[in-house]
Amino acid sequence: MQLELPLAIAPVAPPAGTLRYIQLGGEIVCYRFRRARRRSIGMVIDDDGLRVAAPGHVPIAEVEAFIREKARWVSRKLSEWRAAPKPPVVNWSEGSSIALLGAPVILQYLPGRRGVVLEDGRLGIGLVPRSEPAALRKRGIAWIKEHARALLGERLALYAGRLGLPVPSLSLSSARTQWGLCREDGHVRLNWRLIHLPLHLVDYVVAHELAHLREMNHSVRFWAVVGGLYPGYAGARRELRDCTHRLPIL
Repeated sequence: MQLELPLAIAPVAPPAGTLRYIQLGGEIVCYRFRRARRRSIGMVIDDDGLRVAAPGHVPIAEVEAFIREKARWVSRKLSEWRAAPKPPVVNWSEGSSIALLGAPVILQYLPGRRGVVLEDGRLGIGLVPRSEPAALRKRGIAWIKEHARALLGERLALYAGRLGLPVPSLSLSSARTQWGLCREDGHVRLNWRLIHLPLHLVDYVVAHELAHLREMNHSVRFWAVVGGLYPGYAGARRELRDCTHRLPIL
């Protein structure tokens, strides 16, 4: 998540989509392409590089014409992406560390035990005979997600109370480019990876999404609601923009 041999890093699932190539000026650019239920062509550049999605009826020639039309934007964003610090990859061997609420937690294996426990800055993962590296990693991630759900539920209840609203339903997201989402029906989705960040940033995201229950936009009125829930939100907003590279790859 004590073995005498170090555990190998479990393989990270490849990003979705077909790998394609396109020439933009003097550069050959690779991108991931997928069909999606959407109305228009969309592009995003994240930890996986350039990703493009398009409705099923749009021919690939039209997709690539769209990419070429946005070539300057793509080149600029790809340059920023290449220059940006890359997130750390967690090596699930004993003694490695994972950030939880902004503080490093050391991985420790507990022979003869099955559960997972966080105590004294250590995340202890039970180790039984024939425990495979992938299984230990899976158990550790499952515990982190469960811990995230409990924490996010508590913070959601706290800030909903401050707004005088009932606690909305919560689901966890694994999105790479979105911290949270609030739907018009009041359902809130929060990224479980927020558990890696300091609590004050978690609270800002929670306050931001709950403010949408009052204003489904980003108007002046919306930011006034955010400010009432979370004074000094501007600083947290700036800090959050720099956090993507700090999220570990588990």
